[in-house]
Amino acid sequence: MTSLNELLHCYHYLPASDIASNVNKSINGTHNSLVITAPPGAGKSTLLPLTMLHGALQTGKILMLEPRRIAAKQVAIRMAHMLGETVGKTIGYRVRFESKISSQTRIEVLTEGILTRMLVDDATLDGVSIVIFDEFHERNINSDLALALVRQTQQIIRPDLKIVVMSATIDAQAICQALQAPLIESKGRIYPVQTIYRQQPPDTNDMAQAVVTAIRHAHAAHDGDILAFLPGFADIDRCMKLLADSLSPTTICPLYGQLAPEKQQTAISPSAPGMRKVVLATPIAETSLTIEGVRIVIDSGLYRTQVFDPRTELSHLETTRISMDMAVQRAGRAGRVANGTCYRMWTSASEHLMTQQRSPEIISADLASVVLSVAAFGESNIYNLPWLTPPPEANVLKAQHLLTTLGCINKEGRITELGQKVATMPCHPRIARMILSAKNHDLTKLACDIAAVIEEKGPLTDTTDCDISLRISALRQHRALNRLAQWRRVAQIAAEYRKMVKTNNEDNTNNFSPNEVGQLIAFAYPERIAKAIDSIGSFRLANGNNIRLQQNDTLTASQWIAIASLYAETGKCGRVFLAAPITPSDFDSAIITERDNLSWDNKQGTIVAQHELRIGKLLLKSSPINHIDTADLINTICHATAKHGLSMFNWNDSSVLQLQQRVAKVAEWHPELSLPDISTQHLLSSAHEWLPFYLNNNGHILTNINELKKVDIKQAIWNIIPYELQLIIDRLAPSHIQVPTGSCISIDYGRASEHPVLSVRLQECFGMDDTPRVDDNRRPILMELLSPGYKPVQLTQDLKNFWQTTYFEVRKELRRRYPKHYWPDNPLVAEATKGVKRKHKKQNG
Repeated sequence: MTSLNELLHCYHYLPASDIASNVNKSINGTHNSLVITAPPGAGKSTLLPLTMLHGALQTGKILMLEPRRIAAKQVAIRMAHMLGETVGKTIGYRVRFESKISSQTRIEVLTEGILTRMLVDDATLDGVSIVIFDEFHERNINSDLALALVRQTQQIIRPDLKIVVMSATIDAQAICQALQAPLIESKGRIYPVQTIYRQQPPDTNDMAQAVVTAIRHAHAAHDGDILAFLPGFADIDRCMKLLADSLSPTTICPLYGQLAPEKQQTAISPSAPGMRKVVLATPIAETSLTIEGVRIVIDSGLYRTQVFDPRTELSHLETTRISMDMAVQRAGRAGRVANGTCYRMWTSASEHLMTQQRSPEIISADLASVVLSVAAFGESNIYNLPWLTPPPEANVLKAQHLLTTLGCINKEGRITELGQKVATMPCHPRIARMILSAKNHDLTKLACDIAAVIEEKGPLTDTTDCDISLRISALRQHRALNRLAQWRRVAQIAAEYRKMVKTNNEDNTNNFSPNEVGQLIAFAYPERIAKAIDSIGSFRLANGNNIRLQQNDTLTASQWIAIASLYAETGKCGRVFLAAPITPSDFDSAIITERDNLSWDNKQGTIVAQHELRIGKLLLKSSPINHIDTADLINTICHATAKHGLSMFNWNDSSVLQLQQRVAKVAEWHPELSLPDISTQHLLSSAHEWLPFYLNNNGHILTNINELKKVDIKQAIWNIIPYELQLIIDRLAPSHIQVPTGSCISIDYGRASEHPVLSVRLQECFGMDDTPRVDDNRRPILMELLSPGYKPVQLTQDLKNFWQTTYFEVRKELRRRYPKHYWPDNPLVAEATKGVKRKHKKQNG
């Protein structure tokens, strides 16, 4: 093996060589963690791991985690080349479904999922001395999980284990503080990169066209290869079609995660002498992956990310703006070998709107795999791990619910025997559950094919039909003829799954039924079983959401379907991409719930009692329940009252409102009385405390709206108040006042005025020499005096003064409008009247 001094001498031109000795001193010192930052091209991902291997005092392996498979392989190949070896000797790699390691391997480059499963198998990481997290700035969910698990191992059983976090762009201080680690920085030797902005923002709905225009301009204006960053495959494909042969003989190369390995290699390999290439890439090219010869970067400023919606329990891709750290990372690709140029597809003025750092994926991702891995690690409480960014509680709860439904964890959050098997498989728990649930070899092979089609989004260009069975048939036909073409990647994944579960690749193209496909999908996505609600493609999911198929889709004729791929738009029906028919007899018994449903049907206005078989919120079968316990009936009515009480009872009766207002006013005047809360909201929510007595009519329980409407709500409310307090309320705030005519007029305690209001015709108050008072004579009532036609004519709290002054002005108008009514000269001694009264000969009272 090359010595450390020879290595540093050979690669002294890499900026990382300047910090190599400090890195080794720190690793071999008292700190058990270290943070390293270095710009793109500094050699941090290749030279530093090699110098750590040579300089480490411990003899254990070094594990280095890369966020992407292609980067992991390329970094391992580059390090092996630097040692003059082939991959698989001192340097090896392990990625999903592929590995090149041997007994001689000292540095293993891994993707994070591999490390997670290693920790589940052996939490001590026996034989490992250093774990390196490369390109940690990406903050993908597997990086955060792996770091949390490694830190837990380090803190509890392996204090000698070293953790190194490396990145080009990172919030280094925050990471250093969390890990209590020193920071070592490499300044790097990046060549100057000229940044060119758009004068006007492009149409983000057709970013491909804007990028193509920039590529053509840059191709003509500059030398060197071009790297264009686009959000996803669809944009790459459109760019390729728009460019066509217009830049010939320059080669156009796509680069994205699902691209065949040989085509990925073509994209990252140096151009032939005298030739140029344009690489159209997703953010896969932001990482330690080196693309030789790039002098120009075209940055769309967009990327696509998976976002999990806890409400629908679905993940979907969103195209969003990149952060500034991503923009810096992308621009740096143009300055690795010489002066470069970066075209940014946004205006310089809009740059201040971009966030400085990307958000950790753990904040918005589906956490099912994370929660299962933590349970398999032996921890039932996910928050006991030392997270850099704790996962959101709502997403954790959704993940726990899903894993419980799949049978992977129990109600206490501990992993089950099935969960242990699922956790060992390099796929989402849903996919693993489906494969492991297949009951024979034929179904197991079918499940592997379904898994590959779901994961790789198997192509089927001649139809938009969402029936996944058509894709399975196409895959098997191409495989039988050995003409895989665009199906090659899907076939490879299916073969890896079949190998994993020890079943062969031979199959009869037509030896499966669409219903078997639906049954297997239901094992993975039980909440996406859907039942038709009309004949034109509308379905309801087991989780209660609605989805819709295109009217010409063959699956619209199915009564039940199981959905493998679905996109839910906010406020709209979900869009189905992959599904299969299923029959209720095929449902897994574990997902069928059996219960007695006693509930209030607000539309029918009565209690409904039936024995039900359900999948989630979908009803499979029901039968009436004939004998119901009295307590259950009463409890059901009380429970329904909280939601529907206003329509179930005569709650809006004016006497109910008057009572509530009267009691509320006394409570306001005398808080020391501690009167019960009889507000509508409180009473509805606490119906169990006061309502049961009124529902039992001599052994007959009131169960329908006609009977419930007869309940005297006012009396029920009044009876909530203890008798001694009732007496006090009646004394302090009487409901009525008797006026001189003998009429009992109700007092309004609910007006906007702070005083109780008595609305009474002025003529009925003749002879009343003073304003009535309440609250033990402390508070005068506001008198609203009305005309014979019940129109307000005066507001007063000083009735005696009104008779002596204002009355005579008011009388003039009342005499004019109501000439047949009695309007005495001396109202204080006049006889009160309710209506028209013949005038006295002498109006002296």
